[in-house]
Amino acid sequence: MSAGRVRLDLVHENGSTTIDAVCWDWNGTLLDDVEVALAAMNTVLRQRGLAEMSDQEAYRAVFGFPIRAFYARLGVDAADFLTAADEYLALFAAGVGAASLQPQARATLAAIDELGVEQVLISATPEVTLERQLAPHSVHGHFAHVHGITDVYAASKEHVVTAWLEDSGHDPRRVLMVGDTNHDEEIAEALHVRFLRFGSGHQDPPLHRRHPVIDRLDEVVDRINHSPR
Repeated sequence: MSAGRVRLDLVHENGSTTIDAVCWDWNGTLLDDVEVALAAMNTVLRQRGLAEMSDQEAYRAVFGFPIRAFYARLGVDAADFLTAADEYLALFAAGVGAASLQPQARATLAAIDELGVEQVLISATPEVTLERQLAPHSVHGHFAHVHGITDVYAASKEHVVTAWLEDSGHDPRRVLMVGDTNHDEEIAEALHVRFLRFGSGHQDPPLHRRHPVIDRLDEVVDRINHSPR
């Protein structure tokens, strides 16, 4: 059986293997930017005479990948998607500088470094934009690799995570992915890596709860500490 075809029950068995690497999502997971995203999207909707989302709870309930489908759920016409997306990205870029890291993010990254576990950051944000978002927070040094997408309208970042995993040589059973969306969960399942869902990001956790949901990022350290070293 190849590394990419490991049975899910082996991957998700609690404490079955050592964790050698943590693959982080950025927006919504390490960066607390949901309010920025909500404000930017509501401006796009308001300019089109569409109903705005009332609060973060309403935003989390409708957000999801692929992004085109998210816009469609909000009432944006398919023919208007690219224009609306460009407007949103400009508004988000103007506001994201005010976003802070999630509580415990900095301490969690430092604690994982102390454990000698490799950390990587892989985002559905274009790499140039991602680097700009990272710069004010001085956390780049925690990551062995930082990868983003090349197409701002890409439907998925799965190919980026796949390429990193293949190049890294890591056993998928020894990799922990941390993200805040169903898309992150789907990628983890497709690649047969462990997954922790951060529950306070851009999308409500699914009802099925096939994977643990954490409310605090420092719970990631607890998971690592409870795996065999």
